[in-house]
Amino acid sequence: MNALSKKDADYSVDVAICGGGPSGLACAYLLGRAGLSVALFEKRASTTTLPKGQYVHASTGELFRQWGVWNRLEKAGWSIARSNGQGFYLNVAKGPVAEIRQSSGSDFNYMKKWEHLSPAYPRKVPASEYEAAICRQADQWPNVGLHFATRVIDVDSGDDAVRLKVQQIDSQAVTEVRSRYLVACDGAHSFIRGRIANGQDHGPTFGNQILVEFRADLEDTLGRDGFFHSFILDPRYAGWFGSQHPETGLWRYSFGHDEETLPDEDVVLERLRGALGMPELPIEIVQLYRFDYTTGLLRKWREGNVLFAGDAAHWHSPWGGFGMNSGIQDVNNLAWKLGLVVKGIAASALLDTYEPERKAKGLLTVKSATYNSMNFRSIVTAALIGEPDLFTKGTISDVGLRFLRQHAQAHGDNSVLHTGYQLGTVYESAAIIRDECSAPPPPTLADYVETTLPGARAPHVWLRNAEGRRVSIVDLWGPGFTLLIQEKADVWAKAAQQVIDELGVPLSVLFVGESGAYVPEDDKFSHLYGADPSDAFLIRPDGFIARRLAAGRNGEGAAMLADSFHRILGVAHGACAVPL
Repeated sequence: MNALSKKDADYSVDVAICGGGPSGLACAYLLGRAGLSVALFEKRASTTTLPKGQYVHASTGELFRQWGVWNRLEKAGWSIARSNGQGFYLNVAKGPVAEIRQSSGSDFNYMKKWEHLSPAYPRKVPASEYEAAICRQADQWPNVGLHFATRVIDVDSGDDAVRLKVQQIDSQAVTEVRSRYLVACDGAHSFIRGRIANGQDHGPTFGNQILVEFRADLEDTLGRDGFFHSFILDPRYAGWFGSQHPETGLWRYSFGHDEETLPDEDVVLERLRGALGMPELPIEIVQLYRFDYTTGLLRKWREGNVLFAGDAAHWHSPWGGFGMNSGIQDVNNLAWKLGLVVKGIAASALLDTYEPERKAKGLLTVKSATYNSMNFRSIVTAALIGEPDLFTKGTISDVGLRFLRQHAQAHGDNSVLHTGYQLGTVYESAAIIRDECSAPPPPTLADYVETTLPGARAPHVWLRNAEGRRVSIVDLWGPGFTLLIQEKADVWAKAAQQVIDELGVPLSVLFVGESGAYVPEDDKFSHLYGADPSDAFLIRPDGFIARRLAAGRNGEGAAMLADSFHRILGVAHGACAVPL
């Protein structure tokens, strides 16, 4: 990580990034890998130490595998036995009255459940762990400067460049920075959005939430039940407990608080013991935080040379664990496009495909997180109506319990088990070429339909390499384009080399078949990719299918491949980076 100095008075880079959370760090990693000069500015002194953002989706896990982050997290986080779904309690001492489970078995069973759909599986990992891991990966590139304890205090976007003023928090020294592009990853209260953006659509605000970290002997109660979140229904102590941190041993409890100031420690202790139903339990409060979250969606995700990603573009409640994951997917979509534009391989218009592809997902994300938060409140509120014994005896009627269990289970698909959200994204833009008339599967949060329709995430299948090692096809995507073929290797290799020679685009050929570098492990590959083995698939650096190419008899495949790149990159035939 770098500190600015006086010699940086005329600091110039290809791309500046405002914000050093997971989205900003992932963006820095990807742009650095592409060879761009990058400067990231983050006002915090380091990556986060807060107990937040623990849900790593399978689709994010796939990217972490490609980037080397997954290996760094091999021993991090919670096992499924310690972080399995959501539990509902009147108080903890009385045990759960309803539950939603992600898995009914061990970690091995959970991994086997997912391995048909993805080489990764959803995991619970502290934000402090995955932010630090992404940071270490980004910091390996000598062309990337990670400037912590440095905040952006001014921004001016011109036609040819973005000019920033950044201030080191310790010394108050100000440096001017010039970049060709700026990516705003500076969170839900984005400074850049406030200065540059034009138009936001807002939803509800969930304010004045208190989060307390504490030590207590709960291994045989909350620990035994093994929920990742445990919700307290008693209105006097309503809130939720988080599972015990795997490294610090701390527990978390969050609740609403009407006042702007933090509550006194004795108030927190009384509330904790009431929620636990353990009035004599020794508790050590370690830290108190106050936070709130608002809901909104940015109308334009590109303002000239400024682009918005993560919480700076879509901000919402944490219900469902969408925040970090959607931000990572934003920059995975954006970074390869920026890399090609900055290098002059693609026209600037390629960046205009970022908003239509990711904003559609951002809209679904904001709606889903808001629905999860408000629907949960509705379920609990409805279940507790007409239950006066809750306030006097801490009990609930059979009718109330039945209502809660029925509706909580249905709620789980949206808040816990959203396989469709994680893996079923389908893009539509000028960077997707869909020659056939087939419609994409309708998007749902719960259900994922595997498809090789252009615009979809190229689905996972297991392959074997020449040494017999098992490899997911997903691990083979990026950092450039991939041409997936099953036969006619010489023809396709010649076509690919012609494109490389003409346009300078990064393109590799992946031959899967008996004569290829990889052999399918089972018939899933032929079912998804092999309806006509003479066809090929053009996979973008972000792992999404750009086009299905028919080989034909007279060289149509080669012509289609060249045509695909001219259309995606926005360049004329026979020219490089010349707008059409």
